[in-house]
Parts: sequence; structure tokens; C-alpha cells
Amino acid sequence: MTEINISNMKCNGCVANAQKALEGLPGLESAEINLQQANAVLSGDFDLNEALTRLTDAGYPAEKSD
Repeated sequence: MTEINISNMKCNGCVANAQKALEGLPGLESAEINLQQANAVLSGDFDLNEALTRLTDAGYPAEKSD
């Protein structure tokens, strides 16, 4: 599992949009996005940089958590 921080999410619609941005990402098994904590836990064998790029391009700047 990989935890990432996501900025700019203000409502459940933002969560849905972020989820949609990750749909179809090869190797991604699940994405649990948390609005209150402004983060997501991703699992699977996927390209992290691609996931971060997809979220950022959708308007939700993302980075890997420390």
C-alpha cells in the first residue's frame, strides 16, 4: 500500500473526481480516498508517478506521503 497526500479536495464531488482520475490506471487494485485527511491509500502494482500525474492534472496536486 502507498499513502499519498492530495490537495484541493473540498467536497465529496472532489473525491469522486479524484477517484475518476485514477480509474483505469494499470495495476491499481484499490484507491481509498479520505476527504478529511486529504489523502489516499493506493494498493496494487501501479506506476506511482502516473497516479500522481493523473491526480495533479485533474486539479488535485498529489505527492507521496513521508
